[in-house]
Amino acid sequence: MAEQNMDFRLDRDSNSGTEKNCNGIDRVAGIVSTAKTYIASLRGGDSMLSLADRAPRALEKFLDTLETFCPDQETGPDRFRWTAAVSQSIRDFLEALLAADLAEPGSIPVSVLARAGAETIRWDLVNRHTPDIKLWSWLGDLFISTYGEEVQQVRGASEAVGREYLRAIAYHAAALDQQTLKAGFAVARLIARLLPDLFMVREHVKGALYGIDVAQRGVPMRVTKSTSFTGWWFVTEEAVDALSDIHRDLAHGRFSDELEYMNEEELRAAVVHLRRQWSFDPPLRRHRRYPLNARMCVVRGYEQAMDLLGDDATEAVAVGMGTWHITDMSVGGVGAITPRSIKVSVPVAGDLVAFCPEEGTRWHIGIVRRLRTSKSHVEIGIATLSASPELAFVDDGRHSRELCVCDPVRRGGVIRLVAPVGTLEDDDPIFVVEKNAVVHKLRPLAEALRGKSFDLRIYLVA
Repeated sequence: MAEQNMDFRLDRDSNSGTEKNCNGIDRVAGIVSTAKTYIASLRGGDSMLSLADRAPRALEKFLDTLETFCPDQETGPDRFRWTAAVSQSIRDFLEALLAADLAEPGSIPVSVLARAGAETIRWDLVNRHTPDIKLWSWLGDLFISTYGEEVQQVRGASEAVGREYLRAIAYHAAALDQQTLKAGFAVARLIARLLPDLFMVREHVKGALYGIDVAQRGVPMRVTKSTSFTGWWFVTEEAVDALSDIHRDLAHGRFSDELEYMNEEELRAAVVHLRRQWSFDPPLRRHRRYPLNARMCVVRGYEQAMDLLGDDATEAVAVGMGTWHITDMSVGGVGAITPRSIKVSVPVAGDLVAFCPEEGTRWHIGIVRRLRTSKSHVEIGIATLSASPELAFVDDGRHSRELCVCDPVRRGGVIRLVAPVGTLEDDDPIFVVEKNAVVHKLRPLAEALRGKSFDLRIYLVA
């Protein structure tokens, strides 16, 4: 067996939250208490059961309990506190398993250790942390110690350690950080159902989306069709076919036995999400990214962003260079990184932000789509809403408000308005007044999209 005495504990707080579940139990405290209970069972428990039997039971019961403590109404702070508690608890569980196996070598099945490792990777992803290289390296050691050089393919149907390694890669390839907590549970359950349809091969085949340099114990990386990568390939083609079958069954109101207990709406969303992520032509970036080394200022929140668009705030440079460093930029957005510090207000996924590179003279507005944290840094990906946002007075016949216009106002054209939550719900036409006093009538083309502190809606300029 590979060496189990590893050190990957992170300094992460699992601050106590306040939201209660239906039984009046604090959800975060419930997670911490439950983890301690099942960890304690590894040391004692039922004397009739061996440690090899107690360990998998305790792990499965703990994992099953997590969903009962999931917040019903998810907010940014709730998610942070809850996922931090889960992430740290599952790490504590894995370390307890490793300690027990170290005390009694071979007492814990390798497949149980691998499953705990896969779940630790899952919750780091949900918690929006950067991949843990030490954890992936340890899991790679387990994989290598199980399969020799002669093995050319590993499937998730029956191979114990291979199945859990595939589960970890599937989690990595499922964009769990972009899902709500409830949706994330549905995706994880669907992945468990699809494990028999996932496999790894040493040769590149159609449908291979990720490459894994297991020999170097590396983190899975997305590969292109023309790549010259050498190593193991993660193949999802059969799983995508199975997802298509599930989607067709759902359209006819049919559920398989393994999925019948799941919420239909959550299951349907999970199927659509995984099909999109794992298809042979997965979602691609619309615009090419260009590396860039420049500083940037980022301001989060609707009100704060709008304050920067006034006539006296057009020169973004006056605010300072900012603490963020741009890593890449495209027409559609920007990636940036900053040192992790309690003094810096870091935006979270879904936040509206205003941002400006150090050599720019105008503020852009965008939405944070990606967030990753590590011990030392925070990374974000911002999708640009507008590179030239402007404030204009918008009148609905009852109130006149100064709102953000993302696009040039031209008769017959389409524009997007950004406004405080609830401002753009009315389906009646509204009027926008430009700075030259020209008035345009706006007809809504679609329902308003709601963000964390704002609404976004599309209008036709009549």
